[in-house]
Amino acid sequence: MATIYENSQCSSLKFEGHLGDLQVTEVSSDSEEETCDIPDASMSSKTLCPGSLSTFPQSLVQTSVTPVVGNVSVSDSENVQFGNNTYFNGPVTIKQIVHEKSGVENVSYSKTEEELHNGTFSKNPHLVYAEIKKNGILMWHKLTFSLVCIAIIAGIVAVVVILQNTGDTQKHSPLTEFDDENGAEDSLIISPDYQRIVSRSDWLAQPVESPLDKIRQPIPWVIITHTATESCSSQSQCVLRVRLIQNFHIESRGWSDIGYNFLVGGDGSVYFGRGWDYIGAHTQGYNKYSIGIAFIGTYNTENPVNRQIEACQKIIRQGVRLGKLAKDYKLFAHRQLMSTLSPGDTVYDIVKTWPHFVKNVTDINNLIPNY
Repeated sequence: MATIYENSQCSSLKFEGHLGDLQVTEVSSDSEEETCDIPDASMSSKTLCPGSLSTFPQSLVQTSVTPVVGNVSVSDSENVQFGNNTYFNGPVTIKQIVHEKSGVENVSYSKTEEELHNGTFSKNPHLVYAEIKKNGILMWHKLTFSLVCIAIIAGIVAVVVILQNTGDTQKHSPLTEFDDENGAEDSLIISPDYQRIVSRSDWLAQPVESPLDKIRQPIPWVIITHTATESCSSQSQCVLRVRLIQNFHIESRGWSDIGYNFLVGGDGSVYFGRGWDYIGAHTQGYNKYSIGIAFIGTYNTENPVNRQIEACQKIIRQGVRLGKLAKDYKLFAHRQLMSTLSPGDTVYDIVKTWPHFVKNVTDINNLIPNY
């Protein structure tokens, strides 16, 4: 509200009040000290003395508005500044004061990424909430995607492990048929009493040189011998021994294949030679009546390990169970039928205590089957 006084005797004009953003306290002549009479305070917002100015410019009482600036062009100038300068003399304590925007926003100006992230420009609360929500959704999507990937990888690993276990189970399934001389079964076969049978392909057998003769079943005899080589205590060692024995029988003796039907290693495994279905080449004159089982090693003084002895007993029992061996089979040591030290003193002393062992062989011809 502004109150204006003017006196005809006064050469001065006095303003009191607030004219928009313009505060006018007093304007007077320097030559005269006379003051005007002040009317009562209850006068209207604009009061003039008689004979004074009839009107007062309306521009002086308009409220201030934000200036509208078009294009500003500055050239060939340095240290250009738009706005006011504020100077403080003396100790100054500055606190964080956020003023409401009073200037005109330049809509053509594009805010930088740094200004947007650092909060240089105030944001609409709705936009800020939307951005936070969007970031939360993106984070949730990333987390969900990561969990899905982990689940897929875990599933693949589980499937691979299951397939491997299934393959191992098939390889170690209970024995019903042994593989033939060509190694038709390429896996390790486990009998119902968990005896491991190493197939021909697993011990890297070479193919037979010529077809082998079938043996008549059930087979009436079992002959125990030894290979007269070094013994073995691991599968890798036993595989090497069996492979060398086959090479010796084929290359040096001219046989079609390794001579033994089965070989028993110090690792507790039985190595498949000619198998149950073909005549061996281990005891001349008696091969077509018998299955030859050889202990890998030389046992004139060395003792076989327990798992080697158990493997030999298991393969014999398995032959009976499968119907490959006669239930009343006869058990011989190699030295009883030929002039040899095989299977060695230590193995012979063990075998002669087993069931079905023939102690008296003075009349061997009476024991030979009639075919």
